[in-house]
Amino acid sequence: MLKCIRIAAIFLLAVNLSSNLAAAQTSNAISIVELVDGSSVEGRLQSITDQQVKIESDGQEKVLATESVGSIRCSDAQESAKAAAHSVFLVDGSMLLCDSLELAERELVVTTAAKAKLNIASRLVDFVQLLDGSGKLDTAWQEIALETRESDALVVTRDEKLQMVDGLIGSISDESVSFTVGERTADVKRSRLAGLLFYRRYNESIASPSFVIELLDGSKIRSRSLSSEGKSYTATSMCGAKLVLEPEVISNIDFQVGRAISLTDLDPASNSWSPLLASSTVLDKLRKFSIAKLDKDFSGKPLEILVLNEKAGTLSRREFSRGFAIKGGGKLSYVLAKQYRKLTGVIGFDPNANSAGVVKLIIQIDGENRIEQVLEASEMDRPFSLDIDVEDASRIVFQVDYQDRRSVGDILHAVDLKLHR
Repeated sequence: MLKCIRIAAIFLLAVNLSSNLAAAQTSNAISIVELVDGSSVEGRLQSITDQQVKIESDGQEKVLATESVGSIRCSDAQESAKAAAHSVFLVDGSMLLCDSLELAERELVVTTAAKAKLNIASRLVDFVQLLDGSGKLDTAWQEIALETRESDALVVTRDEKLQMVDGLIGSISDESVSFTVGERTADVKRSRLAGLLFYRRYNESIASPSFVIELLDGSKIRSRSLSSEGKSYTATSMCGAKLVLEPEVISNIDFQVGRAISLTDLDPASNSWSPLLASSTVLDKLRKFSIAKLDKDFSGKPLEILVLNEKAGTLSRREFSRGFAIKGGGKLSYVLAKQYRKLTGVIGFDPNANSAGVVKLIIQIDGENRIEQVLEASEMDRPFSLDIDVEDASRIVFQVDYQDRRSVGDILHAVDLKLHR
């Protein structure tokens, strides 16, 4: 399973705070703290510890429990993903998208697509992928990158095939790579290379990250600490790489990684739907389109709910990438296998549906109703928050009943559902 996760991280370029998190003093930039209940707080981030997040908002200091924080959004700007020419992977699974790199005296100097210049000891690098991830050689690259290595290696493109050559990687410039095989050293043109493999491999025994720092270009640094250094930050990755970052290149800090997984990472144990009234001739067709949809709404678009902006005191639409959409008559269950401590998340009506929706939400844990709540779309002034104890629970069931004997507008979106270990 770990190997599958690693492959996904490498080739889809997606890598998804504990007591070791040091205090971090931030810059004066405005940040948005997204809370796990769907609300948000806007202000100037002051510090982060394993226990609390301090933020200055409207001239007052607010202290938030770290467990209540899902992420800190530092910038809304986005760099073009196609700007990244190469990918650098560290032995802890961190991924840096870069448009230039050099190596001298066993130190790799990387300039990311977001223009962050980072220095990394080569002993902490797993490999550098020079392919763009869209060609026909990518399958062969995947196999080679995961092979056991006895030394450094170059992956050379030859006659539209890839060949791995063992040796010792020396210096790297914009034009070539110094490479030694036996007693012979040669400069190999980078245009001939698909990638660079370093001796040390991805280490599965390295602990899960305390948090993940996401840069504007999509780079992800699996981190154990973050501290302020003047106007910059020093992030320490899980393998010990110390990376100096300017505040403006940081997009997001994700606090959920390592301490929680998305509920929809699990496969549903069951997914069913029952209509109010339907002819048996169309029931099967209706059921196909009416069972709960995972990580999308019923039209195939991202999930949305209305969330409260505390500063403005208003509800606004917000998209979520994870969760499920469920209609009146829907029933969805998951096996938890006594592996989790609690479930958090938020539930709201689909803002694109008719506002006349009225349902009864039932959430069962091992056959016991833990939540039995009537929800009315026209009356909800904020999302319905979940914080359910699932200690030693084997199974969870979500059920949405027709409350007013009508189905108009009876569509709920359950989003940002996290199972905490």
